[in-house]
Amino acid sequence: MELRQLRYFVRVVELGSMGRAAADLGVVTSALSQQISRLEGELATRLLQRSPRGVTPTEAGVAFFREAQLTLRHAEQAV
Repeated sequence: MELRQLRYFVRVVELGSMGRAAADLGVVTSALSQQISRLEGELATRLLQRSPRGVTPTEAGVAFFREAQLTLRHAEQAV
């Protein structure tokens, strides 16, 4: 797991869309989706429910979102 993946995941949840998050982060949507899929694979759980209207976090995704935010804050403070 990488901090970059956590940043990507948090931004996707905040914006509710892979496309909007990709544009905001300056990456292509397919690369962003691939990183989220790798994260889900590493955690062995689905974090996002994908639909034509966007994405919403699963129950596990909501819990992970909170922890990811906290981890990112701690990483910023450490720097």
